[in-house]
Amino acid sequence: MLLWVEKHRPQKLSDLVGNPRTLARISEWTHEFKDGEAKKKALLLHGPPGSGKTSAAIALSEELGFELVETNASDVRTKDAVERKVGFAASLASLDPESKGKIILIDEVDGIHGRSDFGGLAAVKKIIKSSKEPVILLANDAWSLPADFRALCELLEFKRIDRRAVLKVLKRIAEEEGVVADEKALSIISSNANGDLRSAINDLQSLGHGGRIAVSDLSSLFMRDSELSIFKALAQIFKTDSCDRAREAMFESDEDPETLFNWISENVPLEYEDPADLARAYNYLSRADIFLGRIRKRQDWRLLGYASDLMSCGVAVSKKRRYNKFIRYKYPQRFAMLARTRARRNLVGEIATKISHKCHVSSKLAATEFIPLLKNLFRDVGKAAELSSYFGFNQKDIEFFQPDTAKKIHTISEKISAERTTPKTHQTSLF
Repeated sequence: MLLWVEKHRPQKLSDLVGNPRTLARISEWTHEFKDGEAKKKALLLHGPPGSGKTSAAIALSEELGFELVETNASDVRTKDAVERKVGFAASLASLDPESKGKIILIDEVDGIHGRSDFGGLAAVKKIIKSSKEPVILLANDAWSLPADFRALCELLEFKRIDRRAVLKVLKRIAEEEGVVADEKALSIISSNANGDLRSAINDLQSLGHGGRIAVSDLSSLFMRDSELSIFKALAQIFKTDSCDRAREAMFESDEDPETLFNWISENVPLEYEDPADLARAYNYLSRADIFLGRIRKRQDWRLLGYASDLMSCGVAVSKKRRYNKFIRYKYPQRFAMLARTRARRNLVGEIATKISHKCHVSSKLAATEFIPLLKNLFRDVGKAAELSSYFGFNQKDIEFFQPDTAKKIHTISEKISAERTTPKTHQTSLF
């Protein structure tokens, strides 16, 4: 299934919503570059996710008939990788005879600066200076980049998209997809997106798979303040190739590591199609599970960093390619199983507590050693009644051991208990 954000991506700059001055300047700068009049050798588009940076670059290339050479900087962090994948493309003429030129697009450029990237940013600077084609860089936070790098670029800011503009887009997409949507529901989705059009469209697709959206369907949406919902965290981990982005999703999620681990484990097969990608992902998850187990057993929380990296960064880099498809993430079966067996587990706990008080053992030992023994002993109604009276079992407890004869056992047990509590009267002989 194609993602609606891709299916409905604007084909012209004029089709984009929000940031009109920024969009106009992008078009002007591109023509200035082609005419040799641009004062800066590259554009640096910066702003929050879902504000239209990538869509603007793609729409520009479509509108001008330029070939788009797109690279994610988080995939090519070293000097050699940047020069091999970006520099080579920037130096070659387009192989498409109908193309009027090229646009070099480098996404997440703010993800490659730092000591660990071995000259990756320096290589991008070199490409900007030498490229004969327009270079457009995308970043969430331009100010995290060095000043000398920013000086090579014209900075254009993308601001969060107005709620009313987001609502207008959602209405159009819902109509084109044949989704009957309550306008109030669409308004809530728009407000909840907090200016992130991409997230709003993803929410629309997630909720609209049945062909109808009502306000009552919105309970699965969470407010996007400083935290990501579990669904956004999963999407960010599965869709990115960047360790930094995956870690960010992990730490900004409002779920604890154990819960997130179960969500990731359940949904990896839905995301990754290549068996080799799956094998690598589950290898990292198995190692994360070992660390989580040690944390539970030893309470050694220093190991949490290793577990978190393995289940986020490890899973993110396990894939050899990105899977650009829409996935409805599944609730972990482990949680469903625990929910189904909760009543039984609670009952076992209550029975074990009663046994532990009488036998002076731990509840754990009572559950693992005594309860299996009692199951065998309860086959005899007389013994079952005696034991039930001794441990103080009620009829529900007895049904756990012998559902068919529980009522009979309970009746006899109550008689035995009554006899034990009734004081015996002794006739005293006068002679």
